[in-house]
This record gives sequence, structure tokens and C-alpha cells, in this order.
Amino acid sequence: MIQGLLGIIDKMRIEVFPTKEYVEPPKKTIFVQLNPEKYSMRHTVDFCEGQAMGTSGTDLRFNRIEGEEVNFEFFFDSSGIVPPGKIKDGNGEASLLDAVGDIANALKPAIVNPFGEVETVEKEVEEFKNLLMGYDGETHQTAYLRLLWGGYSLSCRLKSMDIDYTLFRKDGRPIRAKVKCVFKGTVDYKLMVAKENKNSPDLTHERVMKMNDKLTLLSESIYQNNSYYIDVAKNNKLLSFRQVPIGQKIQFPPIKK
Repeated sequence: MIQGLLGIIDKMRIEVFPTKEYVEPPKKTIFVQLNPEKYSMRHTVDFCEGQAMGTSGTDLRFNRIEGEEVNFEFFFDSSGIVPPGKIKDGNGEASLLDAVGDIANALKPAIVNPFGEVETVEKEVEEFKNLLMGYDGETHQTAYLRLLWGGYSLSCRLKSMDIDYTLFRKDGRPIRAKVKCVFKGTVDYKLMVAKENKNSPDLTHERVMKMNDKLTLLSESIYQNNSYYIDVAKNNKLLSFRQVPIGQKIQFPPIKK
């Protein structure tokens, strides 16, 4: 908000979380040195392919919807041409002091000492890599991330990282790098179950019979088919599908395909 009021460009940031619940405040927040010029998104549906013997066509059966994949390119430069990026503890919310400091850095002329040795970007790139994909010995996982830029937000994990060094000192040490990252969206299991259709016929369901409940109608509601009530009665060892005692638990097994 403060940056917006003062006319400062909103920097993309990456929040680093220790667990998949995203409940605790992030351990670190990375503010990129320069906002990416572009990003690309990929959405994938995974199918199980089956083909009957003697046929030429393929029967595609839905398996799952893959998590969203997004590609970003991050720029690192230690020549002094652009202000450095920042890594802060916690959520790293901008303060008035930070905003004033950013204005001062933006107005400061880019003067490079011709006799001084330019710093390399190796340390910054390595720290960036360790935060995004470093292995945590306590959780036995790599980090859980949240990408935030303008109105875009994605809870994700890093899938791959390619580093290209493009400018070097006389001794061969890099002073500029482009880091290409592929992030894959992730959803907490509890949230995923809550979003999915609980009446899926591929899952086992349990119902408690209430007054006026009919096994035929419950079976049709779950399986979207009116021909499975006999199988449900047999599976629950019922003497009759017409007279099921109130309060009895009935299991509706998954359909075998």
C-alpha cells in the first residue's frame, strides 16, 4: 500500500514456508531484484489410456488434474546498475522507512568505481537456490512457497531451476545471471478433499438410514445409476432392500471398472 501511494513499483516476492499448511508466518520473504518480463502458465489433465485388442482408437479415462505449473525468469546483477534484491525475515511487509530507502536508491546515480572489484552474483544466486529448493533435515522436505505479484498468488513448490551466467569479471567470476524456475502448484490434502466431490462413485460411502430413506434412491444418488441397489443390499447382507431398519449403517462400495 505504501509503495503504491509513493509510486514505487511493486516488487514480486516469494514467501518461504516450513510446512504445507501455510498457517504460520513465512520464515523468509524474497523480494526480487527486477520483476520478470513475462511468465507462462501450464494446466494439464492426466488420463489413463486404454485400448481394446483389435481396435485402433484409444479410450481416455480421466485420472487427475495436475497442479498448475508456472515459469518465471529472475534476474541477478551485481554490477551496480540496478538496486539489489532483498531477503527479509517473516512476511517482509513494507514500511515507510523501506519505501523512503527504495526512493533514495532509485534516485542514486549508478556510479561504478573503475578501480574496484565488482562483486559476483554467486552468493545471491546460491542463497536464492537454497531457500527455494534446499533440503530441510527436520521436515525432510524442500520448502513450501507462495508467489505474490500484483493480483497473482500461487501456493507451490519449486520443480526445477536452470541458471545461466551471462557476464563475467576478468577472473571469470559471474556478475550477472538469469535463473529460470518452474513452480508447481500444491494444495493441502484437507483442503483438496473439501473441494472434491464427496459423492464420487469411486469412493466408499457410508450412510445412516433415516425415516423415509429408501435404499434404491440413496444408491441412485451416489452412483448416478438405478441398477446398483441389489449389489449394495448384498454387500451389507440385508435380507430385503425394501425394509432397512432406521439407524442402520449402510456402506456403498466403489464401483469396480
